[in-house]
Amino acid sequence: MSSLELQAGQLAIIIDDIGYNLDAGRRAADLSGDYTLAVLPFTPHGRELAERAYRRGKEIMLHAPMSNEQHLPLGKGGLESGMSRETFLQVLERNLADIPHVRGVNNHTGSQLTQEEEPMRWLMAELKQRGLYFVDSRTTAKTRAQAMAEAAGLPNRKRDVFLDDRPEPAHVASQLELAMATARRQGSAVAIGHPYPSTLAALEKIAPLLEKYAITLVKASLLMPSSRPSVNAGQCLAPPLSLWAETPPLHDPFSLPPALKWLE
Repeated sequence: MSSLELQAGQLAIIIDDIGYNLDAGRRAADLSGDYTLAVLPFTPHGRELAERAYRRGKEIMLHAPMSNEQHLPLGKGGLESGMSRETFLQVLERNLADIPHVRGVNNHTGSQLTQEEEPMRWLMAELKQRGLYFVDSRTTAKTRAQAMAEAAGLPNRKRDVFLDDRPEPAHVASQLELAMATARRQGSAVAIGHPYPSTLAALEKIAPLLEKYAITLVKASLLMPSSRPSVNAGQCLAPPLSLWAETPPLHDPFSLPPALKWLE
């Protein structure tokens, strides 16, 4: 047995942006292994997919939409810069109530809001009171979210690797190996992906890679609390609309202005 095989680590893989595309969400929920699904609030299939994933042994997070520097609209459930504390906590409470079986929270976009200490302080205090954890998706290198979680004594973690900031299969495969190597080197790591066909295809064939790197796939809650250096920064932008909606949702939070049509 090689020295590589003698080493071991734990890897939590969070799949973000669950709730709009029913087929992709079902495919994510049905993955074999201890995955964590982060579900957007007030989406057409969010509750159904959270229930399905929970029944199949997955861990559920709230994927909380937060203000971003790209000015992408957030829709219902968005935590916005400039909100009063009362309004902020009311929106957060409704978001948490909308998704069943929530164990933790991570940010959807949030490159603006996570830089702001006061709303992050409100967030972490509320999550601590509810016995939840927080994962900082690190959509900006300037984030203060994890620092505020640490100050509140809240179990927390930050994203180490984005699997599919570029969804090409070769890039996803490379990032998945990076996540494995990071988990082995650090002892544990958190990777974030999305329900892209390329990502789901890679995760459906992950078993040989886990064996090669001697990695155990675990739910995100099993890595709390911890504080590890991030491997790569990046932006967790809204996935293209073509990924999500089989039928147009009643309220589409990501209707893009012409200047941003390249995201589709």
